[in-house]
Amino acid sequence: MAATSPGLQNRLLRELPREDYRSLAPHLKHVALSLDDVLVERNKANHHVYFPLAGLIGVHTIFADHVSLDMVGKEGMVGVFIAAGVKAPHARVAVQGSGSAMRVAAKQFRILANRSGSLQRHMHRYTCLMLKHSAQTSRCNGLHTVESRLARCLLEMSDRGGSRELRVTHELLAAAIAARRSNVTVAANELRFRSLIDYTRARLTIIDRQGLIKAACSCYGGNAVEKENSAPHREK
Repeated sequence: MAATSPGLQNRLLRELPREDYRSLAPHLKHVALSLDDVLVERNKANHHVYFPLAGLIGVHTIFADHVSLDMVGKEGMVGVFIAAGVKAPHARVAVQGSGSAMRVAAKQFRILANRSGSLQRHMHRYTCLMLKHSAQTSRCNGLHTVESRLARCLLEMSDRGGSRELRVTHELLAAAIAARRSNVTVAANELRFRSLIDYTRARLTIIDRQGLIKAACSCYGGNAVEKENSAPHREK
């Protein structure tokens, strides 16, 4: 692939087998991601697959008694289920941090995935990685303090979005770490008091990254190592 290809900014595209990238590249479109744009409505047909280059995309999964939030950045993609033939996800997908992405029509992506066993394997590896991360996060949310979970969450969001500036509300953070909004406010105030973060309405800045790492639970380091070691490797 061309060294100047913007797709190289996305880890999944960068790690694709060369032949798969060559097949996919003509169908990729570089698009802007604007804050609060809704990319997919819950239980509605998903018409595109997104590979973020910068910014954050939030996947809001609604359950009977709560809402969970997962963030996707330049390490991943939105729409991996398309390769498995799922057309309407049980989640609402919206932009949480402005940026850009490479976009491909869902129908075309499904065609390419059906033609290529290596592309399917690549998507399956990514799915397994995300399931491992979700399991680790669920365990973390049941074991560690709200403050350490919040620190871990902010670091992961910063890593994925490629910025220390985050556009998040306490309500969204509560969904991300399975905590009450009031407890998130208390934890955020403590991190700000220690000069690790600063925030105004819906805008949060990581001031002391190393200090925030120390405040985070060990799951942050574990997840980061796992993501690096489990990254799909390009097949020759």
